[in-house]
Amino acid sequence: MKKLNILALLIFVAGLVAVFTFDTATTRQIQSRVMSLLSPFIHSSAAMEQAAESAVAPQINPVEMKRENDEQRVQLERLRIIQQKYNQIIEENAKLRQLIEFKQSAPFKMTAAKVIRRSSSTWWNSLIIDKGSLDGIGTDSPVITSVGLVGKTSTLAPHMAKVILLTDEMCRVSAKIEGTLEQGILGGERAALEVRPELHLRFLHRNSNINAGAGVYSSGEGGVFPADLLLGRVKRFENREISGEAVIEPAVDFSTLDYVFVIEMQVAEPTPEPAATPARAKP
Repeated sequence: MKKLNILALLIFVAGLVAVFTFDTATTRQIQSRVMSLLSPFIHSSAAMEQAAESAVAPQINPVEMKRENDEQRVQLERLRIIQQKYNQIIEENAKLRQLIEFKQSAPFKMTAAKVIRRSSSTWWNSLIIDKGSLDGIGTDSPVITSVGLVGKTSTLAPHMAKVILLTDEMCRVSAKIEGTLEQGILGGERAALEVRPELHLRFLHRNSNINAGAGVYSSGEGGVFPADLLLGRVKRFENREISGEAVIEPAVDFSTLDYVFVIEMQVAEPTPEPAATPARAKP
């Protein structure tokens, strides 16, 4: 009996295969009827499969997703700020190391100072540092960086000082050009705020042979600035009616000043007069 059932099942399956294999009008009718009979079972199976997938897949909550995205953005912003502060600390430490090395190797006695105030209206003319008269700073003291001359002090307060920049037209320095015998007076110019001022070395000999790129240094004459401080480099030479004039590119970048040094100039003490020899009494 069981063999007959198995044989009947095999014949039925073979018939179904034949019906869905051959494409004739008769087989198409049979296929349509079979699909109609199996349709409820197919839909039921698909519904059960979809329900199973929904049960396994996590439910997405738009509100929860937005909250998680906002938290991630906040965390990324915090990491960005931390990275920025870290980079600033690294840069600050590098600057401080350079300042210490420069101060130790410089031939002058100097006081380190920090730029604490600059006004947009006088950006190329002056600035304020955090050292003053009680810190040993005097008037007309040279102010430098490791690159070159910045300017000189003017008005003093106990713990602040105003610095007149080299780019100000009122700052004058006796200067010389390397590789030549030329000397003149270097000063700034009045310029618009958005334009970086140039320096002008005046009272040079006309038709002088001065090459672009030549270094310009303080000559030491006048007693305010020590000799051989780098002021800048020659951009071009121009002949005027009476004398020659060189346009100078400043050595210091005056737009990014953070720390400076104030040179303590040694004031020569007056030589004491010899004591008068007392006159001998006549016998």
